[in-house]
Amino acid sequence: MKSQTLRLESTPTHRSAQSVLYVKKYQLVPRSHSPPYLFVCIRNWEMDMIFKRKSITTIFGCLFALSFHKICFAEKICTIPPEPVAIKENNTADTVVVHINTTTKDVTLNLTENPGNAFSLRGSELIAKKGLDFETLSGPEELTVQIRCNKTGYRSITLTVIVRVVNINDNPPSFDKSEYTLNLNELTPVNSSIALIEAIDDDSEVLYYSMEPTVNRYFRLETMYIPSILVNKILDYDVIQQVKLILYVQDTLPPSQPGELSFTASATIIVNIIDIDNRPPWFQPCTRVSSGNAKLCLSLGYKGRVNLTEKQDGALQFQPGPVYARDGDKSRNEEISYKIVRGNDDNIFQIDEKSGNISMLKPADIAGPISLLVLASQVLNRDQFATTSVTIDVMKKSRNAPRFEKDRYEGYVYSTSGPENMVLRDRISNRPIRVRARDEDFASGINPDVRYEVQYSSYVNITTDGFILLKKAVRTDSFAVQLRAVDVSTGEAGTTTLSVIVVPSVGDQSPDEGYRAGDMALLGFVMAALLVLCLIVIGYLISRVKKGNPDAFKSEVSIFSSKLMFRAMLEVYSAS
Repeated sequence: MKSQTLRLESTPTHRSAQSVLYVKKYQLVPRSHSPPYLFVCIRNWEMDMIFKRKSITTIFGCLFALSFHKICFAEKICTIPPEPVAIKENNTADTVVVHINTTTKDVTLNLTENPGNAFSLRGSELIAKKGLDFETLSGPEELTVQIRCNKTGYRSITLTVIVRVVNINDNPPSFDKSEYTLNLNELTPVNSSIALIEAIDDDSEVLYYSMEPTVNRYFRLETMYIPSILVNKILDYDVIQQVKLILYVQDTLPPSQPGELSFTASATIIVNIIDIDNRPPWFQPCTRVSSGNAKLCLSLGYKGRVNLTEKQDGALQFQPGPVYARDGDKSRNEEISYKIVRGNDDNIFQIDEKSGNISMLKPADIAGPISLLVLASQVLNRDQFATTSVTIDVMKKSRNAPRFEKDRYEGYVYSTSGPENMVLRDRISNRPIRVRARDEDFASGINPDVRYEVQYSSYVNITTDGFILLKKAVRTDSFAVQLRAVDVSTGEAGTTTLSVIVVPSVGDQSPDEGYRAGDMALLGFVMAALLVLCLIVIGYLISRVKKGNPDAFKSEVSIFSSKLMFRAMLEVYSAS
């Protein structure tokens, strides 16, 4: 028998496009109702029996062909798309996941692997029984579902469906707490991070942070993606003790687009500023000055006086006040101790370590100033200290205090007088009033160290020479002030009272108040002129009498007198 070649072909499937099998030395005779592969095996067996030749190769070829036929045919009756199936989370129940293709009848489908019991079969459809939640998945976002296909007389196969759950933005971000409290030392350097406060989002989306712009003068965020709070400006406890921040987070890039699903959250952050020990003691009173971020308090020192060869009991009195220093850090109030470090060579003075009061141990025997250098330092931190000068004048004892020449003065001002106008000494003249104090310790009575003061008055000031000046226009009929003469070298003082009466100004006098000074001067001038005229006339008449008739002289004198009196009355009336 001639050698023949047989070619066996299988129908293409999704797993194998084409399978080709070659069987040599035999003729392939197709039969309409028998599978070609089975026919080949039977035919081969029959021919082997006829010729009584068995071939191991032929037998294995038949078995392989029969198995290959069963496998290919089983795959054809149950197929699914090879790619993973995507489904968005929060889907509705009975959502179709995938359709299973069955190319023959009587195929039975069973779920063999069903993660979370979330799927079921409805006919040839794989459906989701419930809504899927991406955030509750225990593993990766891909779920593996296995379906077994069975048919009587056929080998069962298993289909694997990869269900990919797609995450959507359905959860808002949130902070661990609604309010955070932070403590921050003052003078913390700029750009220092004080906290990293992050929000969490179950959707694992990128989060965007922002902060109230009104507080950006002190703090800022590192970036909109990194909520690290940075110092934007040096904080000074004396200026601000607490800052309140509002931190916002959003799960979409602001501003949100129309129709875009976006969620936000916020947290309150309270930053308490802590006063650190960065300033030395400050002697009081003092003038505050700033130099960059540093603050200083400058004191001019203290001045006092004692009498020569006399020991004063108790604490000495100083100007502008007692020797006292307080901690420059406002809220710390560290304990201060005092010490005289220079100038007390003869040990005349001592200082109370806790209070700063200076007292005398013995009398001073030399006149003149004594300058002490006083140190104030913190008890717990001696590196924080300050110094000041204390000048004590040793003087001969004063036996008399300054004393005003009068116990009470009276002055006048016009109702129209204003600032810088002087108080007058009387109603008639424009001479200003002057007050003076005498000191009997001086031969001339004039103490050059006397200074004048006005107490408790908003109307007047007093010059160093004792003249009284108005500070503003007076809106009352009268007022009184107390004047004080102080010996600045001894501190001794004398007092007096000044009463000021407000009178109408020139041109404002009422008729019942008498003549003004100008009116009286004019009247005096007129009367003097008339007197001179009368003397001239009388002299003329006397000369006539000597020459003529005496009776005629009497008559003329009587007439002249009447005329003179009438003219005087007219002059007075016109002057008034």
